[in-house]
Amino acid sequence: MKKQTTIFIILITITSFFLGGCDVQFLNDEYKGGDWFYLENAGAVMPVWVQGNKSSKVFVIWLHGGPGGSSMGISSLPAFEQLQNEYAFVYYDQRGSGASQGNAKPESMTLNQFVDDLKKIVHLIRHKYNNPTIFLMGCSWGGTLGTAFLLDVNNQQFISGWINVSGPHAIDENIILRQQWVVEMAQEKINAGENVGYWEREIAWYNTNPDTWTNQSNNRRHQEHITKLNGYYYNPSNEPQSSLFSILTSPFPLFSILLNSLYVANNFDSKVINLSAEASKITIPSMVLWGKHDGATPFRQAQDIYDSLGSSNKYFHIFEYSAHNIPIEEPEHFVEKVKIFIEKYK
Repeated sequence: MKKQTTIFIILITITSFFLGGCDVQFLNDEYKGGDWFYLENAGAVMPVWVQGNKSSKVFVIWLHGGPGGSSMGISSLPAFEQLQNEYAFVYYDQRGSGASQGNAKPESMTLNQFVDDLKKIVHLIRHKYNNPTIFLMGCSWGGTLGTAFLLDVNNQQFISGWINVSGPHAIDENIILRQQWVVEMAQEKINAGENVGYWEREIAWYNTNPDTWTNQSNNRRHQEHITKLNGYYYNPSNEPQSSLFSILTSPFPLFSILLNSLYVANNFDSKVINLSAEASKITIPSMVLWGKHDGATPFRQAQDIYDSLGSSNKYFHIFEYSAHNIPIEEPEHFVEKVKIFIEKYK
């Protein structure tokens, strides 16, 4: 197994080396069009892609998950293709994430620095596109980042509305909740007589490993449980099937993206973040969207997030047939809710 893994890494390295010099025009058509530029801040060089209906003068800044994820692939999802017909979307890769570059020092991997980067993205969009109406939309970790950004009331004046898609405001609490979710769902499997020996063994493992984030091996095992219990996709058939072709036609070298993900994981301790006590500072129009079967950010945290918001114009919607990936599992429903909200406050 180790030999196979080594061979795979070598192949990816070679592939990435050759792709690193390719022009985007020879790669995936999905990444053509729109406006491409970079934001440089505190050692990081972050790619920004503006795609969609810029003439609408409504811009939605998308905050990707992770930490360590990427925004660039989301635009080709059917839900976002529909929304881009109506509004402009701003996709950027956060520092040390996705296709970001530069020399971001380990000490720059802090929540305050991520917030400062986002602040500069907002002002860059305002300057470049003549003060458009701006909405923030964040998913998972992006929901945490958006919340942190909006805690500064000075930042709220530039944002017309906030859409939190399955984003915890207290990651420390979420770690406990997701472990409880796995154990409860595993017990349901045992009660139903499904794979009893396996799930009994895994529940016992949680009893001896109360902190699944202590190392990457434990975290991977925990994430495998969430996957098997349909906590990322309520209907596993909804999960997009990646292929070697999609990897080879990415506009950015894959190996650099993998290295970025590891860099963030090793240098940014997100698990201590808890913004609960300050969430009432957010008073702009806000909407919380949550999958009923979410195992990554369990549903029981959603109500607390909604209640914590200080806005008098806030909305909460539950997606009955979704887990963690609402835009993929219920795209039409997702588009409907987002459009109603934006049209009301644009």
